[in-house]
Amino acid sequence: MSDTHPLQRQETILRLLAQQGQASVRGLAEALAVSEWTIRRDLIDLENRRLLTRQRGGAVILHADEAEVLTRHGSLSQSVRENRTGKRQIGELTASLLGGGQSIVLGAGSTTTQVARSLKHLGRPARVMTNALNIAIELANQAHLQVICTGGIVHGGYFTLSGPQAIQTLREQVYDVAIIGVSGITLREGLTVGSQKNTDILAVMMDQARETWLVADSSRIGQVRFARLAPLAQVQKWITDQMPPAEYRDYCADAGVELRVAGI
Repeated sequence: MSDTHPLQRQETILRLLAQQGQASVRGLAEALAVSEWTIRRDLIDLENRRLLTRQRGGAVILHADEAEVLTRHGSLSQSVRENRTGKRQIGELTASLLGGGQSIVLGAGSTTTQVARSLKHLGRPARVMTNALNIAIELANQAHLQVICTGGIVHGGYFTLSGPQAIQTLREQVYDVAIIGVSGITLREGLTVGSQKNTDILAVMMDQARETWLVADSSRIGQVRFARLAPLAQVQKWITDQMPPAEYRDYCADAGVELRVAGI
């Protein structure tokens, strides 16, 4: 296979390492149909991002939990099972904050799915664009909701749509609110997700929306995933399930990010 985009190629490298634990430069070069020099450059970049450790002639996953970047967190079905109560509470609070008649773009994810379910039961009219097949199905046949799916390339593990068609469709609209989820939140790396394809989609959603609301439970705090999306300061609201640590609260106050905690 040939993966010419550096970030997509590096994502493939992480997938192989997550599956095998370690791999040689030669083996990776053959698997990706690129030069060994290209692989070495990718490994240096990934090591600098604390995703792997280089060793003589190859690389290994830095820690066991780094394999979660593209394995455990590479499936929506797994993510749905994590912190169900917290995500449901986030979904209910987020839906309650939305006004009637708004234009909303919903990114894919287990927490945004909870927002969609709460939006459905709340009964307020809205226009919803999404790149998530499961969310589109969730909201189908709701008389108070107009649902639009982006189209694009289907990714079965996440039930997402991506690629040029999805991006073009998103760019043709302007939204009142973009509601997004991420896999990691730190003050240094900002918002990170497990796939460059997902980053491209979420970045367009943020660009096209008047406001961006982050829906992410407390388990995401301190986690760093594969692809950087944006600094935390680029969202207007962060809706979560537990009060974040003091340094995150201070950051949000200084950056003008409204912090809302479900149940408080």
